[in-house]
Amino acid sequence: MSIIENHLNQFKGKFGAKLSVAEISETNRIRLQIPVEDLVDVMQFIASELQFTSLEAISGVDYETYFEVVYHIDRWDGDATVLQVHVTLEDRENPVIPSITLIWESANWHERELFDLFGIKIENHPNLKRLLLPEEWDEYEHIHISELHPMRRDYHLPEKPFSFKPHPK
Repeated sequence: MSIIENHLNQFKGKFGAKLSVAEISETNRIRLQIPVEDLVDVMQFIASELQFTSLEAISGVDYETYFEVVYHIDRWDGDATVLQVHVTLEDRENPVIPSITLIWESANWHERELFDLFGIKIENHPNLKRLLLPEEWDEYEHIHISELHPMRRDYHLPEKPFSFKPHPK
């Protein structure tokens, strides 16, 4: 049995029916689809039991009717396996996902980016505030929540250009 098959079997043994998708999607890649309520447990298992120590990226995807958050996790010890953990968020008006910053500190900025650009709220995040857009972004005239988060597919530039006040020093 290969290392990647062993990892996949460990997931299936631990989480079983909670995994709507658990497959080897490429030679060195495992794809998992999990419910949002199991995210922290799965991530703790990945970090502590499987010893995947490197959270490489967290990506948001807007499918127009729902959001998906995709985590890319790997190791630096010669095991070339990459884990892709997919979580679907059905509620577009109030998307919420738990923070994993207590598991990997590198999640901090990735999660802030999800919040800033997609409007996905991160529960228990230690410093959830805008990362890329100016802090004043929320104060300007917006017609709909989608105008607050420019990576949403329904984002439209307002007719009136934004003008930001400089921060007092």
